[in-house]
Amino acid sequence: MRDLLIYIKEKYPELKTIIGGHHATFMYKEVIAETDVSYVCRGEGEEVFTQLLAEIEKGNTQPEIEGIVFKKDGDFHNDGKIAIMENIEDLPLITRDLCDPQFTFSPKIVSSRGCPFHCSFCSISAFYGGSYRKRSVKKVIEEIKEFKSWGEDSFWFHDDNLTLDVAWMNDFCDAIEAEGLKFNYNCMSRVDTICKNPELFARMAKTGCSLVSIGIESGIPEVLEKMHKKINVDQILDAIKIMNKLSISHNWYMILGSGDEFDTPEHLKTNIRFFSKLPLGYVLISILTPFPGTEVYNNLKAENRIRHYNWEDYDAMHCVYEPTGFSYEVLEKALPKAYLKVYLSKGWRLIPLFIQSFKRKAMDPSAIGSALKTMFKYVFLRKNFQETLKK
Repeated sequence: MRDLLIYIKEKYPELKTIIGGHHATFMYKEVIAETDVSYVCRGEGEEVFTQLLAEIEKGNTQPEIEGIVFKKDGDFHNDGKIAIMENIEDLPLITRDLCDPQFTFSPKIVSSRGCPFHCSFCSISAFYGGSYRKRSVKKVIEEIKEFKSWGEDSFWFHDDNLTLDVAWMNDFCDAIEAEGLKFNYNCMSRVDTICKNPELFARMAKTGCSLVSIGIESGIPEVLEKMHKKINVDQILDAIKIMNKLSISHNWYMILGSGDEFDTPEHLKTNIRFFSKLPLGYVLISILTPFPGTEVYNNLKAENRIRHYNWEDYDAMHCVYEPTGFSYEVLEKALPKAYLKVYLSKGWRLIPLFIQSFKRKAMDPSAIGSALKTMFKYVFLRKNFQETLKK
């Protein structure tokens, strides 16, 4: 995106440009300096962007709209706060005429925005200021029915936690059953929500939920506490038992590294061993990455332990900070080893795991093929794991 902005500015210097998103929101000064982009939208853009367009049409190219940042005479304007909407209920839906027929369209639904939790490694709470807003069940059902009229029957909920509001989720299941709707959907949830509401997930299985993604991150109590996960090991074990009883596939997230005093060889081995011994579904492993706006980023920057700001490497596959108990190379080499140990420990259970995922439309067979190809290149051809995974 940076290169594209620079190219456009060089080719069409009079053209107004704008960029948004998490990175631009927290690093707007750097983004403007590097790309000479006209505006950076800090936060949600649906309201402030339309306000900007209206002002530009009137000839005002430097309007005072909080969240629409621009630089003038060396000063940054409108950067006092991140633009967050109070109401997401009435946002217009995408229409099919906006979708180029030459591209594959995969409908994604957002029933809520934000997260009230404050995990140290996640930029969601910083971006949304801890706010959490929900659309009505009626609006979400209308959107699903619209997409179904296009011939779609499988949806990914982009909510950071679809099941946070349990009452809403039960109403959603009620509506699906009342309307007689048949479709598959994937979503994200939390360990503690599963433990407290096993009957909810049983309902979700019956109403089309095919995949739930859940963040564990670590099996070390001290690390969970430092990450502000608000879960414990007993809850993790309970959640796994509950999910294994349901006809829902499940992904579990694991993080290597913690950015603090627990970055030691012993803790790293303990965490990998913990995940290897559990009867989990799929495990998605990443290296702790200090994304701008997060507590982890702020702490590591204050300690002068961020190795570089080559943002292409902030991909959760490279270690961009200096651990205290070993080198960054140790953490990068641990990533493929962790994948091998975790998945080889499953043994024959991988076969029914794959078959069930395909039947539930929870996993694309091509994703499995890509993963196997990556591991083959790493193990037998001695290729660099990170570079192979990127390709």
